[in-house]
Amino acid sequence: MRVRSGRTVRDLRRENRTAVLQRLYFDGPLSRFSLGPATGLSSGSISNVVAELVAEGLVEEAGSVDSAGGRPRTLLRVSQHSACMIGVDIGETRVRVELFDLALTELARVEMPLTANGPRRVDRYDVSVVVGHVRDGVEQVVRQAGVDPARLLGVGVGVPGIVARTPEDGAVVHGQTIGWNAVPLERLLRAAVPLPESVPYFIDNGAKTLGQ
Repeated sequence: MRVRSGRTVRDLRRENRTAVLQRLYFDGPLSRFSLGPATGLSSGSISNVVAELVAEGLVEEAGSVDSAGGRPRTLLRVSQHSACMIGVDIGETRVRVELFDLALTELARVEMPLTANGPRRVDRYDVSVVVGHVRDGVEQVVRQAGVDPARLLGVGVGVPGIVARTPEDGAVVHGQTIGWNAVPLERLLRAAVPLPESVPYFIDNGAKTLGQ
């Protein structure tokens, strides 16, 4: 029960942080007062999350605006150079791994080809091969950019298939065209890729991630 409760608290904290960072990134600068209705969080939750993000250097002050009948409200924005994120695209012929700052400036990129090793087209999508490419790609872009892995906000992975989620394995991929049947991709990546356990993975269908 403790573990389950701990996971719930951790997931809720992550969701609240994500909601605040998303709104500041897409709509900022915003005040704490404006973040409440924009995220659906209470004023107490906003205060706690913002204080945490400011202390970590992910969010910074960006001036102030007058308020109706009160003191000016401090504006907040995402600090562009405070953190990075990794995007992974598992495509038809290659695995691409890119590292970005918070302004989506590309800092490093590597591509590794997926080649058929046998008569069947799905051979190139052997799970161990793909996971190995992602592992090697993440290591290379982090090294090329000289980034501390602890600065990563997350790793987004686009896959050619349908993604389900389970409490045990996280994201599980069903990809009929590549021969994947209930592949526990998130668990496999966490075991293989040398990143801090706190770095979240966001795995979804490639077309959806491209749109996002």
